[in-house]
Amino acid sequence: MPKYLFYHRWTFAVLSMICSFVLLIFLWLGQYKSISEWNWVDIFGEGGATVFIGIWIFFIIKSRRLGYVTHYILLGLCFIFFHMWMDLLDEFIRIPKEMVWDAWLESIPFPIGLCLLTIGIYFWHIEELAINKQLQKRERIFRDHRLFDALTPLADAHYFKNQLKVTIEAQQQQNFSSSVVLFDMHNFNKINQQHGFDEGTAILQHVSQLLSLNLRSDDLLCRFAGDRFIMLLPHTSLKHAEQIALQLEQIISFCAYYHHQHAVRIPLKAMTTCCEVHPDHSVKDILYELNQNLVKAKQGHSLQRVIA
Repeated sequence: MPKYLFYHRWTFAVLSMICSFVLLIFLWLGQYKSISEWNWVDIFGEGGATVFIGIWIFFIIKSRRLGYVTHYILLGLCFIFFHMWMDLLDEFIRIPKEMVWDAWLESIPFPIGLCLLTIGIYFWHIEELAINKQLQKRERIFRDHRLFDALTPLADAHYFKNQLKVTIEAQQQQNFSSSVVLFDMHNFNKINQQHGFDEGTAILQHVSQLLSLNLRSDDLLCRFAGDRFIMLLPHTSLKHAEQIALQLEQIISFCAYYHHQHAVRIPLKAMTTCCEVHPDHSVKDILYELNQNLVKAKQGHSLQRVIA
């Protein structure tokens, strides 16, 4: 049994028992309706709603961890599911009018379910505000899970290009300066060769968290490609961006990162290059300039090592 079903097994067991018990009572006390009496519009409407609520329940329990938010939403949907189940049974089986319990069982669960669902959505709202505050440097103002990097908790290069394009268009209408910083892990291939790709993945995740913690709330951090990260710094001059980039380089070099299994420190080093965003520049122009600056910086570093 999958974990997401195992955690909620008692909730589904009770719901299944109640729905089955009500079905047996309908079959025992009710009278079958002929096909000519069936209202196909109600059958498709109420039956479809019941199926979709079941689908909602599946996605909720599969995508969310345990907690009071999940608990309230799940209970609310279960009550609404039972209400729709009762409505659907009425379309096929007729209960004598003197039996008022049918109307009570059909009407009462719906407002209870809505109340529980509303409480759950309210707490979900509070939870999302807290999450959004943490992800502000990774998502900025737009969220699209399809544009998130599979390795790190950051958006990918496509997302960054879209946000950079929005910034360029905004600068064409307003007078403000922005900068872009390209961040490259120095000699990262050697780390993968010496310590393995799993450790390299852990290092990239560690670096992404470290960079995110040391950026401002309005800055955007994305994974560009491989061992490279890219940052959009709105309302930031080139000189200020260079200072921020230097601070990030120092943070990475001073970072005490240890191997997960051998407790051996792995020295980390990074190189950065900056570029100012101009209204007449395209996204392609800015990225090309950054890449050229990074190539020159690496060549200069190699030349310094040879001279030394």
